[in-house]
Amino acid sequence: KVESADSTLFYGVAMDGTQGIAVDNFSLRGSSGLSLRSIPVRTMREFNELRPYDLIVLQYGLNVATERGVNYESYKKGMLAVIAHLKEAFPEAAILLVSVGDREFKDDRRNGELRTMPGVKNLIRYQQSIAADSRIAFWNMYEAMGGEGSILDMIDRKMANLDYTHINFKGGKHLSGILFETLMYGKEQYEKRKVYEAE
Repeated sequence: KVESADSTLFYGVAMDGTQGIAVDNFSLRGSSGLSLRSIPVRTMREFNELRPYDLIVLQYGLNVATERGVNYESYKKGMLAVIAHLKEAFPEAAILLVSVGDREFKDDRRNGELRTMPGVKNLIRYQQSIAADSRIAFWNMYEAMGGEGSILDMIDRKMANLDYTHINFKGGKHLSGILFETLMYGKEQYEKRKVYEAE
């Protein structure tokens, strides 16, 4: 599942069943994600004891990106602290950072033409760096959407809202299918490598 707004998805084993996937959505609408640092480690460890988490998916930043955003160094520093905090609380869980998606703005220098907000591309570069520095997985949702101007195509296909920013439920379902395929491909490649290394 991929939310259309900023949120954290915690995947684990359900308390009310042992089959399938359980999803806990810690939704922080409009948040940069940095407030996760304020959740006490002890509290999160208690969550983990009740429901051990296998995968934590972080999807934040759409409201951090600005039209002329170039330097997101303070955001990077904050997110590195968030990830370290989560690793301390959930040492057995894998963490996946999902990039922001496409977001359009009206460029006054081009007669109000809609185009991808430059800050989005810059922020994605920082998000890639955050994932690499913290040694967690990264998925580029912007590229999965289709890259430059892709939110316009999603609007035409009724997969995004007319704010040129947020995907809707249909868009989330579409992108979650792509993410699932990506995760399964990665799992297959990992298992093949393990077999190869064991020979």
